Amino acid sequence: MAKLIEADTHLDAWVEAVEFLLAAGRSLNVVLAIKHAQRSGIDSAAVGIIDKFFETEGQLPIHTVAETIFPASQYRTHGLEGVFEIYPDKIYPIIKKHPKVSWGTYVYRLVRRPDARGNKLNPLKKMIDKMNDELTHTGTKISCYELGIAEGEYDLPLYFPVEDMSRRMGGPCLSHLSFKLFDGAVHLTALYRSHDYTYKVPGNLLGLARLQDCVARETSQRIGTLVVHSTYAYISSTKRKIHDLIRRIRFREGKEDETHVMVH
Repeated sequence: MAKLIEADTHLDAWVEAVEFLLAAGRSLNVVLAIKHAQRSGIDSAAVGIIDKFFETEGQLPIHTVAETIFPASQYRTHGLEGVFEIYPDKIYPIIKKHPKVSWGTYVYRLVRRPDARGNKLNPLKKMIDKMNDELTHTGTKISCYELGIAEGEYDLPLYFPVEDMSRRMGGPCLSHLSFKLFDGAVHLTALYRSHDYTYKVPGNLLGLARLQDCVARETSQRIGTLVVHSTYAYISSTKRKIHDLIRRIRFREGKEDETHVMVH
């Protein structure tokens, strides 16, 4: 079976997906289709509620999870140099010491990969360069911007067979990223092999939106839709706790206008 959830923002998509999983239990093929990724920032009232819950559960906050996909703080301060050089060379070695990300981070796999000769490749940079080159031609190709598990110049090894095949649980769960240039916008589809909707999805969605925002900025395009396909989706806390969390989010006081994805 499959469940499609269409929403304006990633907070709306996550809340609706959690409510579905509370009723249906763990499910295969939960698909979140977020129409307005450019307005998908979570307001501070919701962030406070969610992060406080995560803290009581001993989990990482939303921003920290998002940073494992895209280092927005480095991008805001240093641009692509912060993502391509400062993060992998100076920030990543510190982060990897944390027990919850001992397998590494997605962003490191986005920007560092050895080729057959042991030379360093940067798949994300090559993909952005490929897009910019393509945009100079008439009849821009729409669907040749994949960052996945296969070998190739424009593929991102989010899953490393040698390192990851023995892992039964834990990261990496994000398997593939597919970017599209369509109607003057950058669209993104992400495929997850297993997805924790309690503790990971809010940060995952924010990180993906920030990555999408970066690619759109660097190619002078608008931000398009964000689609996340969770081939296996589950809730990893008690129903009572999650019911209470969703209730507090839905009825939070002092709601603010949702802000740009690069803000939080």
